[in-house]
Amino acid sequence: MPSPSESYLLDFHARLAGVTSRWFASAPVEVEGATARSSYALLEAVVPHDARPLTVLDLACGDGHLLELLARRGQPGLSLVGLDMSAHELAVARTRLAGAATLIQGRAQSLPLGDASVDVVLSHLALMLMDDVETVLAELRRVLKPGGRVSIVVGGDLVPGNALEVFSGLMKSAAEVPPMRLGDPRVRSVDGLRALFAEGFVDVTVRSLSVQGDGPPRQVWESLLTTYDADRLSPAAQASLEAAFLQAVAPLRRSDGNVPLRWGMRQLTATHQARAT
Repeated sequence: MPSPSESYLLDFHARLAGVTSRWFASAPVEVEGATARSSYALLEAVVPHDARPLTVLDLACGDGHLLELLARRGQPGLSLVGLDMSAHELAVARTRLAGAATLIQGRAQSLPLGDASVDVVLSHLALMLMDDVETVLAELRRVLKPGGRVSIVVGGDLVPGNALEVFSGLMKSAAEVPPMRLGDPRVRSVDGLRALFAEGFVDVTVRSLSVQGDGPPRQVWESLLTTYDADRLSPAAQASLEAAFLQAVAPLRRSDGNVPLRWGMRQLTATHQARAT
């Protein structure tokens, strides 16, 4: 049986399949003084461009956007696998990918893959939502080949001075229900991530990302409304929050009519350490 948090996530993604790529597939990312096309593109870039056989697992693949980026390469020897617990997200992914990847409905805590069968594991905005993260990491160590790589994007720190900061402040007073505690809090800090990946992984790097979601105030509001805590508010509370938000961000509006929106995220990349014999 799904846990309470998994039941909520399954319901959310049944109602809003494809929502993650809707907001982030084309959102530029500031990282280490440069700008990347998107948080998905940062993960796609981890997979080597060469002709040797490679198996890539997209963990919690959603609607398949990241797998599509990889499939577009037409790279010989590249085998793509996507796993997600949402049948609704996978239905969108099947249409998108048209057979370019093997798609599996399942949970990250019990991967239906063989030992040492995967070269690269990627995951976009999912690990911080998962129950029993230590079991998930044990499964990654099991299925990764020695020397295989893992790269994940997870939520990061609040970036000050933009619409998300305004929204977060309003949510503290608007919430009718307590925030849902999704996943393990260690995934939400740099020290926690490093501690979780200390076992069985080497060359662990964590980069801070600032994802740009700027847009007209109502478009920005629509993206914020699909955060998990806001989604759980009643329609009346959402309407009240919307009015307060649009008023509060008016001073942030630029000459182009847009308001700044910055999502703080992190990208962790690590190498699976071969076991000593």
